[in-house]
Amino acid sequence: MVTAAWLRRLGEDGLTDLLRRRPEGLAVPQPVSLSELAERLATPAATVAALRRLDRPTLQVAEALAALGGRAERPVLDQLLGAGTASGRADVTRALDTLRANALVLDDAAPRLVPAAAAAWPRPLGLGDPVAAGLVYRTADQLRTMARHLGIRPAGRKADILDQVLACLRDGERVLALVAGAPADARDLLEKAAAGGEVEPDPFYYSSYGSRSQTPQAWAIARGLLARTSEWGGELTMPAEVALALRGSGYAAPFDSAPPSVERSAADPATTARAAAAAGAAMVRLVTDLLEAAGKKPVPTLRTGGVGLRELKRLAKVLGCTEPDLRLGLSVAAHAGLLSLGDGHAAPTAGYDGWRGYEPADQLSTLLRAWWRSPSAPLAASGAVTPGEVHAGTVELRAAVIAAASEPEAATIKDPRALADLVIWRQPLAFGDPDTAPDQAVACWQEAALLGVTGAGVVTAAGHALLGGADDLTAVLGDIGTTQHHARLQADLTAVVTGSPDTTLSALLDLAADPETRGVARTWRFSPATVRRALDAGHTASSLLDALADIAVGELPQPLRYLVADVARRHGSVRASTVACCLRSEDTALLNEIVADRRLRALGLRQLAPTVLAAAAPLQDVLSALRNAGYAPVAEADDGTPIVERAIDHRASASPPHQARAKSPAKRRTAKPRQAAARPEAADLVRKLLAAPDETLIPLTPSLEAVRRSATNLTTSEARILAYAIDHRQPVTISYVNRDGNPSNRTIDNIELTDGSLLAWCRLREDERWFNLKRIIAVEPADPA
Repeated sequence: MVTAAWLRRLGEDGLTDLLRRRPEGLAVPQPVSLSELAERLATPAATVAALRRLDRPTLQVAEALAALGGRAERPVLDQLLGAGTASGRADVTRALDTLRANALVLDDAAPRLVPAAAAAWPRPLGLGDPVAAGLVYRTADQLRTMARHLGIRPAGRKADILDQVLACLRDGERVLALVAGAPADARDLLEKAAAGGEVEPDPFYYSSYGSRSQTPQAWAIARGLLARTSEWGGELTMPAEVALALRGSGYAAPFDSAPPSVERSAADPATTARAAAAAGAAMVRLVTDLLEAAGKKPVPTLRTGGVGLRELKRLAKVLGCTEPDLRLGLSVAAHAGLLSLGDGHAAPTAGYDGWRGYEPADQLSTLLRAWWRSPSAPLAASGAVTPGEVHAGTVELRAAVIAAASEPEAATIKDPRALADLVIWRQPLAFGDPDTAPDQAVACWQEAALLGVTGAGVVTAAGHALLGGADDLTAVLGDIGTTQHHARLQADLTAVVTGSPDTTLSALLDLAADPETRGVARTWRFSPATVRRALDAGHTASSLLDALADIAVGELPQPLRYLVADVARRHGSVRASTVACCLRSEDTALLNEIVADRRLRALGLRQLAPTVLAAAAPLQDVLSALRNAGYAPVAEADDGTPIVERAIDHRASASPPHQARAKSPAKRRTAKPRQAAARPEAADLVRKLLAAPDETLIPLTPSLEAVRRSATNLTTSEARILAYAIDHRQPVTISYVNRDGNPSNRTIDNIELTDGSLLAWCRLREDERWFNLKRIIAVEPADPA
């Protein structure tokens, strides 16, 4: 394993390069000695972090080493990887050099994988433990019996017998000959196990009847070709050397030294710009329409907080968009703080009102920043849309996809699947589940196209700005239009707005007309019902015509003036009040017609006087039924004044999506995080470490003393990281085993140390939790966000 002496031999340049490759060694609190640095780099968490940065061929070489017991002579390693040519051996050398540079492989007589890296593959290449692991604890009598079954005359001493058995089982030709002479059922069992399949347990292990020697499992166990995983069960495994022998001389472990090819072609900048601008503008319009619709009628959500499939289909139909567009729109709106999902519904937040007044480029900039930081992958899922759901590695994968597509710039990606394969080849372990990562990478590319981060298969200036960490994207966005303040009101009773209408224009047209088409040019249509709606909301004929004239390009069309006047003339001719409610009108013939109307029988209407009708239904039900039947009633207050009916715009609190970011309980918010020490530069830290003794006394703070006394599973380095997090109120990630023995990783914050336990805010559970220090088995630094 990595030691202080090994690190010192690297020298200043070598150690600096190592820390730049392994930044976990620079995390605060910074190590005070080379021994502590070695200890920190050797932890499983730090080792896995290093493996996540490596490409596929480098990981394949590491897995091959693990399959060979963690150490192998170079010719043996080359043979297993099928590297029989000079170029193949050079590729293996490059991978080994990368592993050495990351302190994952150490050299003595042969390349040797550090233990924490070897443990990353419980069954490397589908193989079990080395044969020695299953024999070292056997008694002399057991080994003597096994030797006789193998056709060996056993030596006298146990150590010599063990060497005899090991030599036999490590000899591929002898293993093949042994299996060739095995009973047919045992041979079939062994060939299946060698191919990586499951080994059936010994059926007679728990039985007191029958002879175990009669089973194929027992035959193989007696000769060391299968081994029990423990002495207390019937589960079996095949030693690695035996499996490799049975796979044959033609077997080679996977070794994909060449990156997948991605077909690219020259791009037309004008085409790219037009496609990106159109996509960005369309997403702004979709999010606006979505939030306006949710403001008028909040969207029902599932108990889990997401929007279900049925509601997605309904919304997509209402908004005239595709389901993938809507999924992405919901997600980015939630992560931008414009939409809140909670209390059984989704509704716009107060922040939407400010965003709605931005220019389109500023609106899109807000959405892009939210998407870039979002841990959700809405297009990679097929179920409900849950913006708070976290897909591991999504943020890193999104950046990797855009970065790979940018090489070279201004090149068109023809096949997103090939691009995904390249991204995963570069870092197979970096993006969550390796089985789903390729599909998730394709989904990221599709999301980028829908947002205008790419255009016609080319990364745009906005994509390059996101990669570069730019916060203000407005300057690099293409022409996605400007806010429109006027509409063309036409003689066919339609209103047309080209571009994004401002808040005032949109509110007026939504009130006095119905949306008809959505897109670059948006259309509303006026009708008697929509004009009546505006009058119900408090407009008079005169005020409505004046408001329409203010937003019109040119004169108001005569048909629109006639429509408003005609509806206004009839508007209020019937007045409704509460009895359950009653109707009154000076037009007795009209009241007689209403009483006789069969469509209104459910209202229970009866005539109280020639000018008054009483209804058994509530006022709002009566108004709705009369309007559906073609009448134009007006609600009336008790004093006879008309009641103005206004649409209610719903707003929700500006809370983040579920699990979008950690919260802390309000009662403990007074404990503000202290200023943490800045992460040191690698070169500065290296000089300090090389100047210090390999073993340096660590200052013992009260928190560190308490942690070391109770958290007995932690190394000194891990204890320092935890104590530092407690003292500076910084987040930290712990591996914790609960009372039932179930392990989990928890990022905790706002930590208080009390009598051998931690009281902390758990980001996983979004609640305060107690953690027993004795049950914490590992610690690593966490991001503050």
